[in-house]
Amino acid sequence: MPIANINGVNLKYEVAGQGEAVVFLHGYTGSTQDWANQTPVLSPKYRVVALDHRGHGKSAAPSREEEYSVQIFTGDVFGLLRMLNINKCCLVGHSLGGFVALQFALEHQDMLAALVLVDTSSGQFARDPNYAQLRQKLDELARSQGMEAAFEYDAANNPMRIERFQKHPELREVSRRKVLMTSVDGYIYASRAIGKWKPVTSRLSEIKVPTLIYWGDEDLPFTEATKTLKEGIADSELVTVKGVGHSPHEEAPDVFNEALLKFLDSIKW
Repeated sequence: MPIANINGVNLKYEVAGQGEAVVFLHGYTGSTQDWANQTPVLSPKYRVVALDHRGHGKSAAPSREEEYSVQIFTGDVFGLLRMLNINKCCLVGHSLGGFVALQFALEHQDMLAALVLVDTSSGQFARDPNYAQLRQKLDELARSQGMEAAFEYDAANNPMRIERFQKHPELREVSRRKVLMTSVDGYIYASRAIGKWKPVTSRLSEIKVPTLIYWGDEDLPFTEATKTLKEGIADSELVTVKGVGHSPHEEAPDVFNEALLKFLDSIKW
């Protein structure tokens, strides 16, 4: 399990294969394990890199809120790529990882051969009107009773979770395991970092690298956000994955991988 000290924080990362670099950035409460269905498919041809964001998975979790922001996550990715001597890559970001990928594209576009955005947003997405109250309760439970208690409360009281788990009960345990692998500080402060990120919608036209966008058609909170990405990034390609929600790379890996391999083959590295 390689660990790199980046920006003063020990980050766990994984590397598999050789060739042009494809770098995966997971979403909130995710980890490198989110890409378990992609790594073995891509690594025979590409150098596949994934990391656990600070506060997530097996990476260290700083204890202060100011040590978490989309810009800081972006700096972690930049530092890791520099350490690995990766000067050009295809960056793949899911949800929170997509925010980071977009920020990276605006700050370090010279290091990108291409960009892949998975069920993410350039700043805004639909949330339940009672979310702020729910979130406060989840943070309190995480601090006082632990991550299991926070997950169970969310599963029982978050309308989005209730509907999702009723429709796809197998996703409940997947989501539970993810939350339990997330530190309390990461759970609380990464969520706040998402809320504080300044939207980059007005800057999408600056992104000039080939861009592939995925959207699970049951991921309704990201419907409009996906349209905004497609319209804002010139010549971007949209893949709509039928019958899945927020994580098409996990829920429909064969469909996801087929489109990704085709896209990677088209890139002029």
